[in-house]
Amino acid sequence: KNGGNQIGNRGNLWLLPVFSHPRVQEGVVSFTLCLVARVAVAMLCSLLTYAGIALVVAFVTVAIATGSQDTGLSASFPWQFRLAARLRTPILVFFVVPLSFLLWVKRVIVRTVRRHLPVEGTHESRVASLVDQVKAWNDSGRKRKLRTARPNWAGMSTRLSSNKSDCHLVDTMAFNHILNIDEENMLLEVEPRVTMGDLTATLLPMGLALQVQVEMESITVGGICMGFGMETNSHAVGLFQESIVELEIVSADARVRTVSAKSDEEVFRALPWSHGTLGFITKALVKIVRVKPYVHVRYIPTSSPAELQAKMIELGEGDNPPQFLEATIYTKDRAVIQIGDMVDTPTAPADVAKINGINWWWKPFYYKWVETFLEKGEADEFVPLKHYYHRFTRSVFWELEDMIPFSNHPVYRALWGWLGAPEVSLLKLFQGPVIRKASIYAHVVQESIMPIRELSTGIDKFDNWFGVYPLLVFPIRIYNRGEMSGFLRPQPRHMQAGKDSGLWVDLGAYGPPRKVKEGKMWDPKKNIRELEHWTRDIGGWQAIYTDLFCTETEFRQMFDHTLLDKCRKKLNCDDAFPQVYDKIRPEAGLIDLSAELAKEKQR
Repeated sequence: KNGGNQIGNRGNLWLLPVFSHPRVQEGVVSFTLCLVARVAVAMLCSLLTYAGIALVVAFVTVAIATGSQDTGLSASFPWQFRLAARLRTPILVFFVVPLSFLLWVKRVIVRTVRRHLPVEGTHESRVASLVDQVKAWNDSGRKRKLRTARPNWAGMSTRLSSNKSDCHLVDTMAFNHILNIDEENMLLEVEPRVTMGDLTATLLPMGLALQVQVEMESITVGGICMGFGMETNSHAVGLFQESIVELEIVSADARVRTVSAKSDEEVFRALPWSHGTLGFITKALVKIVRVKPYVHVRYIPTSSPAELQAKMIELGEGDNPPQFLEATIYTKDRAVIQIGDMVDTPTAPADVAKINGINWWWKPFYYKWVETFLEKGEADEFVPLKHYYHRFTRSVFWELEDMIPFSNHPVYRALWGWLGAPEVSLLKLFQGPVIRKASIYAHVVQESIMPIRELSTGIDKFDNWFGVYPLLVFPIRIYNRGEMSGFLRPQPRHMQAGKDSGLWVDLGAYGPPRKVKEGKMWDPKKNIRELEHWTRDIGGWQAIYTDLFCTETEFRQMFDHTLLDKCRKKLNCDDAFPQVYDKIRPEAGLIDLSAELAKEKQR
């Protein structure tokens, strides 16, 4: 027995020199690491499998829960659209919203890296690249008209396509840098692909903001320079174009032109609303302002369109207007006016108790919070400035609840709300031609910029045409510069007494029409064309990112093309860039205007 133990011990001892050999030790370590890695991969695969199963179960559950509810759509809609309506909620919750969050994370990382690391390339090199592209197009014989290569789905308009298929596309995506912040002269030098979210993230920590800080975070500087942009201080300072000091563009002859009210007023005033039909914007110099950390917001409910109109005129045209002014209409008769002024951080205990971070993900959507003041009556609170600037981003104004019915539920907000809202561009990416065509019969996105004294009439007509609530009310100051007014040439009868400007109001409707919710068919062509005729007759304009069903002749009657046409000849643009109407008209096959065009020919 003892001998056996000794032999056994000696048998174990002979292994010690073997394990002390470096190659054996390396092999053991490698084997151990390989084993651990295999176990980790197996565990990860199991977790992913279980997560995938859970995702499928959750997707099916949400699809059944939301799909079992009547969508309210008439059987006249294509089956593809009715199926998409039933599956829309789970697709948004489990795919579009997380993907939108990842895009947001990417933007945050890019901004952070650019703050701490040298930027690759210079503005001059990016301009030189664009100039080379335009020169190459000229050298090839200018065979097709110029457009940017940005995909159609990435734009903020309602159109799935913007008629780029037969155009020569140039790459402008690299123009996404903030170039200079001049605090002494309160000017910002910025490239066109920079977004409103980029600017608030950069400027607000410095106590600065754009003079007109547009609401939606994904809107770009180029879009509001060449299109239009407004905010709740537009009743005092006008549209975003009033804050532009200078623009740099590359024209069709491959020249870099810097235009301002002093150097070339005609081109400078023609660029807003031109939608890139005069050249490619490469840089903007715009006004910035000093800001305070909070907005003191007061809520005033009204009980009739006439009362709302009178109060908005009183506030907007008064000698001492508030910094911010807007209203939200919840029924034909009931609305809440929101008045705001920037203030320092509240210190009094009563004021501190009124601080409300309205944009935290667990909070109710802002428009739902505002609605509570219909019953509470007049009240006030203090809102952090960044929350105020992007108060409708989380709820995509009030569209998100139509897409995800439970998105304002406390459980969804707590567990999913931190991911944010779906990107508007991704919503378009998930559309197809059939869904896009059917959607104009089931959903409204329309804005009429009307003289403010037409507001009560406009509310009545919107109720008749659309029956969509809430309605957006943004008052806007429009300036009359005569021949230099550009696309928006206001009628003198709408000017405020003693001033070179007047007050208009943007009335916006977003959502499914009342008839669609009742299971009936709604006629978009009839109702939208009536809106267009009325807006044109009273001296107003439509927001042209929406669906327009007018002919080109009618479009030119609404928008004054005199200055734009003059500048297009001046810069030799006729064979270089499309007309504005060609860029904003409905996609082919979406709406039939053949009868209207035939009548125009007969005249």
